[in-house]
Amino acid sequence: MSALIQDEGLQVVVQQKILDDQVVWRSWQWQETKPIMLVLIKQTQYIGLLSDDETTRLVRNYVSETNQYGSLVIGYLASTETSNWFEQQWLPELVRLTRQAARVVIGTGSWSLNKVAGKRRFQMYLKACRQAQLSHKLTWLLDDGGCKVVPQVLKGGRWYMGPVDN
Repeated sequence: MSALIQDEGLQVVVQQKILDDQVVWRSWQWQETKPIMLVLIKQTQYIGLLSDDETTRLVRNYVSETNQYGSLVIGYLASTETSNWFEQQWLPELVRLTRQAARVVIGTGSWSLNKVAGKRRFQMYLKACRQAQLSHKLTWLLDDGGCKVVPQVLKGGRWYMGPVDN
């Protein structure tokens, strides 16, 4: 992101969507004419528009350094506990973002047994994308061996992406 910071004319618009004190997504837009990348991760984000964590920094740095996208939206899949609430409020929001995005990267890695609620929400999201005919936009974040990973595993290195099986 250092190349972007050196541009004194750069303006970054940071936004977030909050439902019932939980962050659904956070976005950064630095060039309106370029496409949007949506990255879904399986973690919670805390309210605080400018708060950062390692995952957010790694994702934002990667997307801005590619110079292919003008906006990044990170969707937080692990923020809510009730699936009914997720289905009624969060799911339509994530599908709307998927429609707007040029590419959706799923950076959840594999789901462990202690993340059953997150895995269920993710499966609902996949089903909704299939029904809306959006699954062609979905890609997995992979390591160089082709395994599904979370952004932290790549430690700022190259991202590989593979299609989500329909």
